[in-house]
Amino acid sequence: MIKVYICNPIYNDMESKTNDIIKKSCEMFSKFGIKSISMDEIAKACGISKKTLYEHVSDKRALVKEVLKEEYRVNGRAPHNISLGNVHAVDALFIVYEGAVEFFKEFNLSMEYDLQKYYPDLHKKNKIKRRKHLYGKLSDNMKQGREEGFYRDDFNIDIISKLHILKIESMLSTDIFDADDYSTVDIFKELFLYHFYAIANDKGRIAIDLKLKEIESK
Repeated sequence: MIKVYICNPIYNDMESKTNDIIKKSCEMFSKFGIKSISMDEIAKACGISKKTLYEHVSDKRALVKEVLKEEYRVNGRAPHNISLGNVHAVDALFIVYEGAVEFFKEFNLSMEYDLQKYYPDLHKKNKIKRRKHLYGKLSDNMKQGREEGFYRDDFNIDIISKLHILKIESMLSTDIFDADDYSTVDIFKELFLYHFYAIANDKGRIAIDLKLKEIESK
């Protein structure tokens, strides 16, 4: 397990270094995958010895677990979070879209594959947590959009939320698309608009078109 010291001020530097290790590991795992990065390489990237690294983290599995927690924490507070207070539903979903596009620009499937292959229990827990979070945000947005008169009222929110999650997960695991023809960002853009236009009514489609023109004019 990760050894984080928070009770005594003498350990502030220890806690700070642990956080630095987790953040650096996030960067390295996201870019190169989990399997290909050794603890020696992590120690070197952090500017510490391997012995010092193990004073902060017991093993690689514990580090992977903390990396997943960190990614969830960062994504949960990100500006593209779909719960945006006074922002109406269409604008909120576009903010999610723009944030997701930035995420997919940096997304590396290697980390997902490695997590599933070498840490299946962590992968399963992470997938359940991610699904629950995304489901809640999608369903809340659709309820809000209906109340504001932007979305149709003749579809099942529960089913559509789960179908959209299924499509996103399938997009990340399928080999039907040739990587030389379409990037993950290209595919996600089409998937997003497909979902958005499908749930919108006439008022919502007008709002979507206006928002698209606004984005394209930037």
